[in-house]
Amino acid sequence: HWSVDNYGNGRTPVLGAIIAAFQGHHSAPWTIADRAFCNNVHKLCIPFGIPTILAINFLFNPATSLFFSIFCAMEVMSQEFHKWSHMSKEKVPPLVNVLQDAGVLIGRKAHTLHHVSPFDGNYCIVSGATNDWLDDSGVLRMLEHRVYQTNGVESNAWKLDPALRERTLAGNYGPPV
Repeated sequence: HWSVDNYGNGRTPVLGAIIAAFQGHHSAPWTIADRAFCNNVHKLCIPFGIPTILAINFLFNPATSLFFSIFCAMEVMSQEFHKWSHMSKEKVPPLVNVLQDAGVLIGRKAHTLHHVSPFDGNYCIVSGATNDWLDDSGVLRMLEHRVYQTNGVESNAWKLDPALRERTLAGNYGPPV
């Protein structure tokens, strides 16, 4: 969710509602835990829901269609997985605790690291398995640099942390030393 945290706003075509929800979530992260399933996932059904899956099924062979159908379904469910990382162990189904403890789904402690300003790391909200690699490799900082070089748009993380902006523009993409 690096892109929706850092670029666009509520007026962005197609993804605006999702962008606004992700960016707004940083100011009130606990509210996600109180949402019913449909209220939590409905915004993701616009770009990843039934019309997209139907289009994929008409455009691609069965194996590719299956892959993208599962991808779209998991993209919608990612918001529910994310919600569970904000809930206490007592409030989620027992299987969720098992999956979080095993690292299959993102756990509470790991996801809490993302909710620290300037919200510049730990973006993976499904399992968190690639968070360390993404943060340590600097690949997302490098992408921010490329976006800025291409169109002059600064990431929101840069706006919250001028030192991050300066490090990135200097080509220092890894974590600060």
